[in-house]
Amino acid sequence: MKRIKITSLGQIPKADISFGDLTVFVGEQASGKSILLQLIKLVLDADDITQTLKKHGFDWHGKTEHFLSIYFGEGMEKIWDNALTKITVDNEAFLLDKVLEKKGRKKAESLCLIPAHRAMTLKDGWPRAFTDYAIGDPYVVKQFSEHLRLLLEMSSSSREDIIFPQAGRMNKTIRDTIGENIFRRAQVKLDRSGLRKRIVLDVESTQLPFMTWSTGQREFLPLLMGLYRSMPSGGTRKKNNLNWVVIEEPEMGLHPQSISVLFIIFFDLLRRGYKVIVSTHSSQVPELIWAIQLLAKWNAAPTHLLKLLDLNVTPFATELTKTVFEEKTFKTYYFSPHNEVKNISTLDAEDSDEAVSDWGGLTLFSTKVADVLSEAMWRADL
Repeated sequence: MKRIKITSLGQIPKADISFGDLTVFVGEQASGKSILLQLIKLVLDADDITQTLKKHGFDWHGKTEHFLSIYFGEGMEKIWDNALTKITVDNEAFLLDKVLEKKGRKKAESLCLIPAHRAMTLKDGWPRAFTDYAIGDPYVVKQFSEHLRLLLEMSSSSREDIIFPQAGRMNKTIRDTIGENIFRRAQVKLDRSGLRKRIVLDVESTQLPFMTWSTGQREFLPLLMGLYRSMPSGGTRKKNNLNWVVIEEPEMGLHPQSISVLFIIFFDLLRRGYKVIVSTHSSQVPELIWAIQLLAKWNAAPTHLLKLLDLNVTPFATELTKTVFEEKTFKTYYFSPHNEVKNISTLDAEDSDEAVSDWGGLTLFSTKVADVLSEAMWRADL
């Protein structure tokens, strides 16, 4: 999939998205970002989705509106109007009713979606099963939670107690950066001592239950375990059949210094050959892309990017910067609550269009502060 065009889907009146290697969605709450991410998942993995739902006992009785409620969540069946909603993927119409009627051999999942509601997937320090959720909860949350549960069940059966850091899982540079900035050198472990297994944070031999962790740690752990699926150990770059990684609001609960860790993860996913989509409310993400585009335009040395990422010069870091500078493309789109989704990929601060110059409103407050202070300073000098 290289391009998707949308007319009248939920809060999205119109969108024309051409994907880069890293595509970023920005915009206010309830502007349609999550709906579009779930739609992309549906377009690429409809066969896997329908068969997974049937395996767990869900039945929409051949009615599209029932499927929409099961997949997007209760009350969301009205986001799709058969008379108005039009979806085109690479110039071919995506007809939901035809897709749901399709039968045949199951096609493997190709997109890993890490949802914004990831922290709710861990209940008492253990991932909830697919069927533990209400019928009206979004499919992507249920599926993500089920993947985490299966991952921990496999770890449990192998007697592997350390969830993070695992030798051989991710490059050591990434492990060290995560350990330093997010888990503060503590280990994430599987505790088997009680009557029920649970995930704990081991801080100098003191085991802290999940609900005592910082908000950022609670948000980051399920994201990290979700990434384990697409970043296999043993020197394998990609998981079989997976080609896309989508992360909703990866910055949730994280300090700006810790958000920088996410960039290294994004770039490693690109290095491995994935297409990556990120939705965010953090100005740091488009800011880094803006900086990369300028550095590339000025033919700057890759060491400048290493400085931005706080990385030392190593073979891994060098390969990472080469991938970002020489091989990958970046796209940024702004979702407005009332208007057409806009391509703001230039991120040009001098652009007359405020959607572009303010990066979809992410720098709007900083701009307003500067304007107000400048006016106040000017009046004070009178």
